[in-house]
Amino acid sequence: MLDPYLSDSLTESTKGRRPARPDDASHVVDPARLGFVDVVTSSHGHTDHLDPVTLQALRPRALVCPAGLRDLALERARSSRRSSTSTRPSRSAASASRPLRADHDVPGGAVSFVVECGRWTLYHSGDTTAYASLGQRLRPFALDIALLPINGQLGNMDGREAARVAKEAGARLAIPCHYDMFEFNTAAPDDFVATCGSLRTAVPGPRAQASDSQSPAQAPA
Repeated sequence: MLDPYLSDSLTESTKGRRPARPDDASHVVDPARLGFVDVVTSSHGHTDHLDPVTLQALRPRALVCPAGLRDLALERARSSRRSSTSTRPSRSAASASRPLRADHDVPGGAVSFVVECGRWTLYHSGDTTAYASLGQRLRPFALDIALLPINGQLGNMDGREAARVAKEAGARLAIPCHYDMFEFNTAAPDDFVATCGSLRTAVPGPRAQASDSQSPAQAPA
């Protein structure tokens, strides 16, 4: 699982001061039902990417995160077990992950992940700006799917930038994320869709709920 946030821990910890979910947001699944998950990633230490409630329910065998995040990750997972870091990505028979640079200024550092599983290759950006070389760095991976933030604030790219990164990377499918989860930190996917159109990509399909309760539109890039 990639940066799972399957609780209301952030909203509850701030008691409604800021990160409230929209009324129509709901949890996709109880993390306690996901005991089969072996590996969890955390791209950085923000709670919606490193959620203690979700981690303690999942109890994964490995947690892959930036090296500077190791102690915090173990504390939030309440585990004495050794965690993986970005310098030694987790590998299993089914998949492999590779960390890449993310431009997101947070304590402990931040990374993005390219994940290979069978014949599929997926890029999960975590939180990052659309820094100049990002698309070119991704192109050699021949991505099937690129998951890109579109909220355009708090250190993330916006919808127009996400569409351009996906196009430059040559991703077959781009899925915008990091919106419709918190009312204070959201954006409509309209700019993403319009920019996909101007770049002559296919028209996005129906909206669907993502596994982290964010609502992606989808568009081939």
